[in-house]
Parts: sequence; C-alpha cells; structure tokens
Amino acid sequence: MEANAHTFITSFPEGYQTPVGEQGTKVSGGQKQRIALARALIKKPRLLLLDEATSALDSESERIVQEALDKVMASSNQTVIVIAHRLSTIRNADRIAVVSKGKVKEIGTHDELMAKPNGRYRRLQEFQNLEKGITKVTEIKDAADPMESIMQSAKKKGDKSDSENDDMTLDAEKEKENARRARLLAKGDELYFIIGGIGAILAGLVFPGWGFIFAYMVELLYTPVFPCSVEDGILPPDGFETCQDYLNDVADDMKQLSFKVTYGVLGTIAATLLGNMLVYYGFGIASEKMNKRVRDSAFQALVRQEVAFYDLRSVGSITSQFQDDAALIHSFSGEPIRTLLMNLASVLVGVVVSFVYMWPFALLTLATLPFMAFGAEAEMQMYMGEDEVEEEDVENSPGGIVVETLLNIRTVASLTIEDMRSDEYSKALIHEEPHPMRTNFVKGSTSGLGQFIQMWGIALMFWWGGWLLYRYPSEFEYNDFLISMF
Repeated sequence: MEANAHTFITSFPEGYQTPVGEQGTKVSGGQKQRIALARALIKKPRLLLLDEATSALDSESERIVQEALDKVMASSNQTVIVIAHRLSTIRNADRIAVVSKGKVKEIGTHDELMAKPNGRYRRLQEFQNLEKGITKVTEIKDAADPMESIMQSAKKKGDKSDSENDDMTLDAEKEKENARRARLLAKGDELYFIIGGIGAILAGLVFPGWGFIFAYMVELLYTPVFPCSVEDGILPPDGFETCQDYLNDVADDMKQLSFKVTYGVLGTIAATLLGNMLVYYGFGIASEKMNKRVRDSAFQALVRQEVAFYDLRSVGSITSQFQDDAALIHSFSGEPIRTLLMNLASVLVGVVVSFVYMWPFALLTLATLPFMAFGAEAEMQMYMGEDEVEEEDVENSPGGIVVETLLNIRTVASLTIEDMRSDEYSKALIHEEPHPMRTNFVKGSTSGLGQFIQMWGIALMFWWGGWLLYRYPSEFEYNDFLISMF
C-alpha cells in the first residue's frame, strides 16, 4: 500500500499472478518503479537507498511514484536516503544536502535552502520551475484553437477508416511479395540442388543393390555339391567324365560367383559413399546459403527498427524466431528432401526390379506398401515425438517458466519464491499433459500396431513368395524371390 502498487496490480485480470513478461515488458515504467519500491519495502529495511527513483518517468508516472515516496519518507520507522536531480522528489525531506564536485556545498530543509538569496539549491529550483513553465505554455498554445483540433481529429478518423481498407490490400500484396521472395531464396543454387538430387538417387540405390547381393550370396553359400565317388559306385553327373571334373567345375562356378558378389559389395559401397558425399555437398551448401541470406536480411531489418520495436519484443523471442527460421529453411532444403529423394529412388527402383523378376510378388508389395508406411510412421512418431505447445502459450509453458526463472534468478532468490516457481513449473507440466497415462497408452498402442503391421506384412510377403515358387517352379526361381523381396 505504501508504494501505491496494490491498486493497479489488483486491476490486472490475474491480479498478483499476472505474468509481466521477460524483463517486465508488459508493465509501464511507472508501474515497474512502484513494483520495485514495493519489493524494497516488503522487507521493512532500517535503511532504504533510492537512486534516481523517478529519473526515467513521465510527469504522470512521476507524480504517482512521488506520492509513494512521500509516504515512505514520512514513516518514522526507517531512514531513507534519496539521490535525485529532480528536486520535487526531495522537497519533503528532513535534510537536503547539495553536493557539487564531490563536496557538500549546502545542507538544510527545503525552506532553509530556498531562503538563501544566491544559494545553489534555490537557483536549481528556479531553473527547473522555468522549464516547467515553458512546457506548460507550449501545451496551452497547442490547445488555443479547439476548432482546429476537432477538424484534425475528424480528419484522422476519416483517414483511419480509409487506411483500414488500404491495410487489407497491402497485407494481400505483402503476402504475395513474401511468397515471391521465398521462391527467390533458392535462385542461383539450382546446380547444388541437382548435384544433391543425383547423390540422393545414388544413395537410394543401396537397398535394391543389396537385394541382388543378398540373393547371390545365398546362392553362393548354399550351392549344392552332390556326392561323387567311383569306388562307392556313385557316378558323376551327366556331362562330366570324372568326379574331379565335376568338383572342379563347381569350384570354378563358386569362385566366379564370389567375385561377382565382391564386385557388387564394392560397387554398393562406392555408390553409397559417392551418393552421400554429393547429397551433403549439394543440399548442405544450398541450405547454408539460403540460411545466410535470411539471417543477413533479418539482421539488416533489425538494425533499422525503432527503439519501441524492442520494447514489445524480448531478446529471447527474437533469437527464437531466428532459430525457427533456420529450422524452416533446413526443412525445405535439408534432411526432409534428402530423405524423400533417397526413399523415392529406393522404392521406385525396387518396384521396377520386382516387376521384372517376379511380377505377382510386386503386385502384393504395392498392395501392402501403404500399410507398411503407416506402421513405420506410427512407430517413428512414438520414438521421435512431436511438439504440441501452442505459440501463444510459450511463456506459460514449462520451458518458458524455466527460462524466465533462470534469467531472473536474482529476483527469484531475493524474494524467496523458489518453491512458488517450482509449483508453477509442476502445474505447467500437468497443464501441458493432463492425462499422461492415457497418452502413453495411446502412443504405446500405436507403436505396437505399427510393428504388428510391419511384421505381418513381411510374413505375408514370405508366404506369397513361397507359394509362387511352389506353384510355378518353372517360371520363378529362388533368386527371383530374394531379389524381389529386398
């Protein structure tokens, strides 16, 4: 009550629980001063030091704060030392000391110092009164012609209604201009995107290539060698005169097949290395160039803003916006595009190869592909999670409370509100996730359903491939199944 802060605090929607924003951006200068004074008085100190308590306030805020200071200085329970250049702040002080160049020149009450004809305090008081008089005359002159003021006010209202329509048109044009500038962000980097696309296609050929390698590796490791012994009466197969010729022929076939498998492995490794190098070179350079253009443009725009722009926006919100913009740029030209091209190359090449070697199996693969994709996506959401915090609730989110507490840790410690901030953090966690058991059950069930779909899809493919080999042994071979499968 002594700081004149209770009235305006209770007028807020949430009263004393109203968030004031980072560094108090949601309250005025006078309100900040009265809150600071209330924080100082709540501890009931024996000695209170006020340094330029009204220096950064306008006349109305100064008057309100001055009333609070007069109440404090009128109290006999504490000693108040006020340092001020505005003499109205110390008018009711018990003793006033005029300090010049580090030395006390005059000391006394207001009336005693004003009684000195050529005193420093009196001259300073008359000079400040003269400034107030000039300001008052200027205000009276501005209000001398009320009719002109009314005409100007009516003109402003008319201009305001016209400007609203103009603003809507400008907003639509601004959106088009921003869209055009966004498309121009990648201008000049087409070569890097082409290089990255080629690399993504090469890297995406790994899985189809691995299908060939796996098929021929299985054939190599499980090549049948039939028994052959003339002494035991087991003759060599047709086309071979002796058992040794038969064994040598099998050994030569296995040797040639092993060379082919080795060449396939080396080729796959080379394609993987070269493809990933091109992917990260092309998309990486294009992404960083776009990122730099956005950051340079944003910085140039920031340094041209008025000071009032930073009164409404905190440093944390500006830096967070920079980070969000960089993330959006990477989402356009970074990992998502790389993954998309690599997956498209793998799927398309794999489907084409499957149709060439075993077309009925390829048809089943196309039918199960959407279900397999759903299962993989469900499982990925379980492990990766998603951001569900709305933009307007950032300050009241758990992360926002932690950041605000750490940035103002001295204030929190001085007011001993650590437990209160901890309770607010706990409530924010509950508000963000009110039913964690139900949410975890849904997520776990979704992940299990995803794995169920994928495993049963693979089992269906094995069954269908085996059935085709059993029913049509003359049309399809085991290698055809393995290549189509992988």
